[in-house]
Amino acid sequence: MVKINTKHLTAIIDESPNAIYIKDENGKYLMINEKGAASVGLNVEDFIGRDDSEIFPPQIAKQVMDLDRSVFAGFPHNGEERVDDELVFHSHKFILEDGETGDRVLAGISTDISDQIKARKELEEARQRAEEASGHKSTFLGNMSHELRTPLNAIIGFSSILSGESGVTPDRMSDNFKEYARLINSSGVHLLAIINDLLDLSKIEAGEQEFVESEIDVGYVIETCIQTLSGLAREHEVVIKDQIPTKLITMKGDEKILRQMTYNLLSNAIKYSNPESAVTVKLKVRNSGGLDISIIDDGIGMSEEDLVTAMTPFRRAAQVKNSDISGTGLGLPLVDAYIKLFEGNLDVKSELGAGTSATLHFPPERSVIT
Repeated sequence: MVKINTKHLTAIIDESPNAIYIKDENGKYLMINEKGAASVGLNVEDFIGRDDSEIFPPQIAKQVMDLDRSVFAGFPHNGEERVDDELVFHSHKFILEDGETGDRVLAGISTDISDQIKARKELEEARQRAEEASGHKSTFLGNMSHELRTPLNAIIGFSSILSGESGVTPDRMSDNFKEYARLINSSGVHLLAIINDLLDLSKIEAGEQEFVESEIDVGYVIETCIQTLSGLAREHEVVIKDQIPTKLITMKGDEKILRQMTYNLLSNAIKYSNPESAVTVKLKVRNSGGLDISIIDDGIGMSEEDLVTAMTPFRRAAQVKNSDISGTGLGLPLVDAYIKLFEGNLDVKSELGAGTSATLHFPPERSVIT
């Protein structure tokens, strides 16, 4: 019959995938296998005769030595032992006592579970993202059902009046014909804008958004957006002020997308402004040659948390999502995606109750020197 001897035990320890070690009551290593030393990037000789304070950074050494003292005090450990944020072990630490001499040593078996911890963390983060995405989906469907239903109801309602299906008398219909037609038209334009925003975001996310390069008269684009939104400004009792240089300022890029970005930011500023207030539109050439388009209001503003929310597609800031202010939560995310097509960036600063400043920064390479 084969007898188990010291060589067998040494071979088992050396071949073990775990860190196996023994320390004396002063915390000095009496033995550690090669796998144990290698697990922290060291050699066996780096451990023998030393304690953890001579091997590891002070904070890590203190954690390990405090745990070891607890084990020597009669509290065996079987659980996680974290070396740092990247390296985590499952350690089983216990006391071995020599029956003849009474000498005690701490024996430890530690298994590197860093990959499992990382996988568990990634799984939890994925679960949270999935739950958040599901919540965003529900919010989106709620917002979209409201946003689509409102113009559709107007189109159906007023068109039924014009078609004679609503029971309205011809005289009354004749008196309001132009108004009904105007309301149908504005509702259709609103509906089309919502659908276009959805399609544009889908194209950008798929990397299929067209970008037609041309030379753009930037001041002219801004002025046309101001004119287009003048009616909305009157409805909200907001004055639009512009600070646009009289000198021709030209840049390279897609005029349609520049117009859409300016329109989105300006319409947001108007909608979220207080009555009898002003929205300022600025066009500036930076010293570097780059261009800035800034739209500034002193409206309801946003907190830092709300600003993060507003930059997320289909989500709206807390103070507006339950208000009468319409919106799908696509305005800022679309602008943020659009400006990247110009190799620029969007900078939004806001303070709750004090207003918002949104600036489109275009790189010098986009400017056309005249």
